[in-house]
Amino acid sequence: MDRATIFGEVADNYDRLRPRYPDAMFEDLVATTGLSAGAAVLEIGAGTGIATEGLLDRGLDVTVVEPDARMLAVARRRLAGRSFYIVEGRFEDMDGGQFDLVFAAGSWHWVDPEKSLPQAAALLESGSLALAWNLPRPQTLPRPVGLDEAYRVHAPELADVASQVRDRTQGHRRDAVVASNLFRAPSAFHYPWTRALATHEYCSLLATHSDHRMLGPERLRHLLSAAAESIDAHGGTIELAYETVMYVFDRA
Repeated sequence: MDRATIFGEVADNYDRLRPRYPDAMFEDLVATTGLSAGAAVLEIGAGTGIATEGLLDRGLDVTVVEPDARMLAVARRRLAGRSFYIVEGRFEDMDGGQFDLVFAAGSWHWVDPEKSLPQAAALLESGSLALAWNLPRPQTLPRPVGLDEAYRVHAPELADVASQVRDRTQGHRRDAVVASNLFRAPSAFHYPWTRALATHEYCSLLATHSDHRMLGPERLRHLLSAAAESIDAHGGTIELAYETVMYVFDRA
């Protein structure tokens, strides 16, 4: 099963529930790169267009590349009436083009870095590569009793997801870009924020994550049922802490 295209199975929920990117990130992106209206931007793995919208709002000339037609169908609906270009396929397989910015929001970890770094550099004569992720912050907010137990019982391999213990910086990917000698050391930006979700929203969100979908329908159903029970007992809502991280690399 291809994890990079597994999101299309739940494209509508993905678009509705996946976390957005703060306006401040796009403002800093434009200010740091010096992009002006009409600058050519290539967005890698645009999905349903969640981040694409922020680029278009800054007047940028956006081309998106996305391998999943189901995600693109939602992006077309989301961005109906707005002008942007679509390449259906994988970034690594793109043939030619010249851009002022290559941008990836929550998608760089899906590409092959050995192919994608030279590809990005070739598409940028003197522009920038920007990589962004919405990452979980260490959970200091109250958590439903039983949520961690639900993972230990039904998906122990994902227990770190339940406790939100994961790489919070994507530092290894940042360092790999610099080590390629194709890009300079980046400017780094961090935006902490929180959101609250009702039980059904949170469980639907979990079901859009590739590692959860890889559990298979039966295990996922049991996990989500146990998670819902714990959140309902907690009052029917859960508050999540995020940090949006963005790195902007100039072409070397």
